[in-house]
Amino acid sequence: MELKKIIIVLSITIAIAIAIMFGASYAWYAYKNAETNISGGTIKKTPTIIFSQTEYISLKQTLPIKDNDRYNYANKNSFTITIDKNLEDYEKGIEISLININMADELKIANYKYELLQNNIKVANGDFSNIGSNKSLIIMPMTKLSPATYPTTYSYELLIWLSDDESNQNTLMNKGFSAKISINSAIKK
Repeated sequence: MELKKIIIVLSITIAIAIAIMFGASYAWYAYKNAETNISGGTIKKTPTIIFSQTEYISLKQTLPIKDNDRYNYANKNSFTITIDKNLEDYEKGIEISLININMADELKIANYKYELLQNNIKVANGDFSNIGSNKSLIIMPMTKLSPATYPTTYSYELLIWLSDDESNQNTLMNKGFSAKISINSAIKK
């Protein structure tokens, strides 16, 4: 009977020791992987973004437009970004991109263009010839905004059009394009 008690006590002791060993190992692993080097606190202030129509672009028809007529006839998406007084003491950056791009392969050419205007001044332009199978495209890389006064509102207009090159572009007409405008902001003290 005495031997059975010793075996039971040793079994329980070994089980507890193994559980403690696994617990300590997991705690050390979790601590090392959760370690971060973030200095400062979380900033919960962000610029205000308002879309005039919607952040979604959906074009079912594609018609050639002369480049000098793009301001009158190209697809336009307008939005504003307001930097409020509560962001005055921070460095502010904005990145504008298109995500979830779905477009006909025929439109992945140099004549299918975009242009981004900030307060009626061109800040970015390009085409979709190098998009390949990507589903996103950075229109304006992270750009620092330094308003002189607060609050300051920046007006943006994104134009997308098929540039008329005087050739037969009938095969490009009625091709679809859709995407979502994504605006990322970075705030740093």
